[in-house]
Amino acid sequence: MTFLLSIDSYAQSKQESSGQSAASGNPQPASVSEPKTESEKADPPVFPMVTVEGKAADEIAGYVAKRSITATKTDTPILEIPQSISVVTRHEMDMRSVQNFTEALRYVPGVTVDQFGFDGRGFEYVLMRGFNGNPNANFRDGLSNAAQGLFFNSFITETYGLERIDVLRGPSSVMFGRGDAGGIINRVTKRPNANPVREIEFQYGNFDRKRIAADVGAVSKDGTIMFRLVTTALETDTQVRYPNTGGERAQNERFYIAPSITWRPTNATSITLMGDILHNRSGSSPFYIAAPDGGFSNVLQSDPKFARYNTNQSSFSYQIEHHFNEFLTARQNFRYTQQTGRFQDLFSTGFNTVDQPALADRDAYATNERLSQIVLDTHLQAKLNTGPFNHTVLLGADWNQTNATLKYFQGYNNGFIPPSIDILNPVYGVPIPRPDVLGINAKQRIDQLGFYIQDQIRYNENWILTLSGRYDRIHSRDNDFLSVSTTKVKDSAFTGRAGLTYLFSNGIAPYFSYSQSFLPQAGFDSSDKPFDPTRGEQFEAGIKYQPVGGRSLYTVAFFDLSKTNVLSRDPADETGFRFMQLGKVRSRGVELEARAELLRGLNMIGSFTYHDVENVKDTDFKGKMPVQVPTTMTSGWLDYSFGALGIDWLRGFGLGGGVRYIGRVFNEEQNISSTPAFTLFDATLRYERGPMLFTVNASNIFDNRYIASTFFGRHYLGTERTVIGTLAFRF
Repeated sequence: MTFLLSIDSYAQSKQESSGQSAASGNPQPASVSEPKTESEKADPPVFPMVTVEGKAADEIAGYVAKRSITATKTDTPILEIPQSISVVTRHEMDMRSVQNFTEALRYVPGVTVDQFGFDGRGFEYVLMRGFNGNPNANFRDGLSNAAQGLFFNSFITETYGLERIDVLRGPSSVMFGRGDAGGIINRVTKRPNANPVREIEFQYGNFDRKRIAADVGAVSKDGTIMFRLVTTALETDTQVRYPNTGGERAQNERFYIAPSITWRPTNATSITLMGDILHNRSGSSPFYIAAPDGGFSNVLQSDPKFARYNTNQSSFSYQIEHHFNEFLTARQNFRYTQQTGRFQDLFSTGFNTVDQPALADRDAYATNERLSQIVLDTHLQAKLNTGPFNHTVLLGADWNQTNATLKYFQGYNNGFIPPSIDILNPVYGVPIPRPDVLGINAKQRIDQLGFYIQDQIRYNENWILTLSGRYDRIHSRDNDFLSVSTTKVKDSAFTGRAGLTYLFSNGIAPYFSYSQSFLPQAGFDSSDKPFDPTRGEQFEAGIKYQPVGGRSLYTVAFFDLSKTNVLSRDPADETGFRFMQLGKVRSRGVELEARAELLRGLNMIGSFTYHDVENVKDTDFKGKMPVQVPTTMTSGWLDYSFGALGIDWLRGFGLGGGVRYIGRVFNEEQNISSTPAFTLFDATLRYERGPMLFTVNASNIFDNRYIASTFFGRHYLGTERTVIGTLAFRF
């Protein structure tokens, strides 16, 4: 089936460029042909016409996507996926003026973001159904991007370079190997398409935020070669303000560039090459010292002259797809990603003496880290019929290797001790050298080889049975160069998934599924012992509803999920960065989501989450709820384009607003104290005229000063009011 894409306006072209390849995560340029006659169908098409089976121009309509490749690695309607999945479209990110990755997920059910408050360092802290998703949930273009360093290193995302974000909740190892129990978040990268984008953006906001961005594409005359270049540069102050310094603020700088090219030598074959470079520089340490009575002191434990979080990240990937015929397709996806990190900061170690109760001692640390990951996925997709059953069979293998090295420095050969800080009268700017005593010198390598098979069986156009199985072999090698010791671990696991969906003719689709996860875990505990793998399993039942011919999607999901060997912060580690393994944590709850065009020009997003999460195994924390996990979350967003009224002078104007509620969270594993719930409001105003789009976006518009969480004697201050204006030109 072919379809016609036209660029009638800025907003429409933005949303349709999202739909061309985003639904699949594989390069599938849109067709520019009219429907063919019977005689034309017998002739081979001529470039730049490209036939894309099973697509339609409205597969992404505003805030609603209808298809995804993330859950099954096959292009599947969301109604037919027997698991919870949400899609944040490029259109939504533009309309909400999303500035960083966690902002994009603020209105997604089952996902908790920014549990460490404002964090300008680039780390993407998320919880999925109560379990840590940084970096375990990090996936990009259907491949794992979840490599984890031995201290701070983890791969980060530039949101401007994304076409969409797919959030798959619940265990998903059967397709991806290293998928954690809470789910995965698949970032779909912008890539070339048949209707090239040409756009430049200028942005300014409070905290002296300055950013410029460009997205430029081109297509050869015969349509066989398509090119795209995405780049952005940012320089900004942050809300991290040091007291008694005349208002000195921590600064952030970022540069990103991502070229990509697609070559289609024939109608049946496409080859896409993609690369990117991301440099991130930040001094915004988010750690506020808790006062002796546990209250908020507004004093940062770090120092503006010392805190540094610097990373250099790059990647190269390719995607090859070949259609042997209309029944058989082969794909191979590859990516190599590497990141070097150089970090240093101060941490408080408690208050000094009874005579000086406001004087907090501090230690300094510094790390040199390197992280790399190679992922290769090859699979064959076949469409078969056996009597009344129609099958979409997937058979594949993938290889995932991560390498992480760490040099951790703490202490000084010359006996220097970082100065204490008085929380009643803090003094900053005292010269502090970088530590030079090597405390850890380690390397870890994890190799994973997996084989998987999946069958999506359709019966009588209504019943869909999804069966998947996977076998993984894991080899890990841990080197401690200080003690000259090596630890080798071999493990293997089988994971599976089974799901049943029934499609009613009116767009209602109830489903039930069972799924498993298996995840080797990078790093060491406080005794330098490697962590054991974690396993998860989930039962889920729900209903999805997508009115026929409408632009909306409504979902409700009930789940019962458990995970073993869960990592939690080690309370015996004064730095707050070491982890320990708990026994077993269970998460049960319900999630509701609505994404809909209620009226012409009026779009909405609504979500509600209830989580009952607790440690259920015989440990010191049995029956307790993990820290930073809210029981209840709810959010709503409305967006209206006034052009729908048909009044000339209002044409081009749009207005949006949202509200987010996050319930209380516990501050420690013993559940002794908690951080109160908070409610935040967001708003956006835009004006579109011809090739120009101007937006003003405000998050936390009423500037609610709140604490996101309190942990390890530190407070994490929530994101203050942020107002950003963006002027975009499309040419």
